[in-house]
Amino acid sequence: MAVVQCKHWQGKAVGVKEIREFFGVMASHQLKRGTYATTSTYTTDAQQFAKANGINAMDGPALLGLIATRTPELQQALLAVAHEGEYWRPTCANCGIKLVERTPAKGGAAFWGCSNYPRCKSRLPMLAVAR
Repeated sequence: MAVVQCKHWQGKAVGVKEIREFFGVMASHQLKRGTYATTSTYTTDAQQFAKANGINAMDGPALLGLIATRTPELQQALLAVAHEGEYWRPTCANCGIKLVERTPAKGGAAFWGCSNYPRCKSRLPMLAVAR
């Protein structure tokens, strides 16, 4: 058994803190292998920690390279899954459901919030709405 975590970051490298947290999840489930995939890159410390702890740290170019090894039919199937439903709307990392657009009661910038609020207080900044 192995576990995978994906991080869609742009312009920010994944640090050792995130990889350590992932390793903690692996350890709590007694897993020896895991893959941490990102559209971004990794810091040197994160890469070293991943290598030392059985974590395959896959960056954006490696992810694209893996997709490129698939047949055109499989690539189209992956694209279809990626665009299924409201692919543009982020998903709550805690609940696994789509986040909803929220506006602060006291004013300020809109953000993505969990529809399970107040039980779940997960939120993400809303950088742009791509509908």
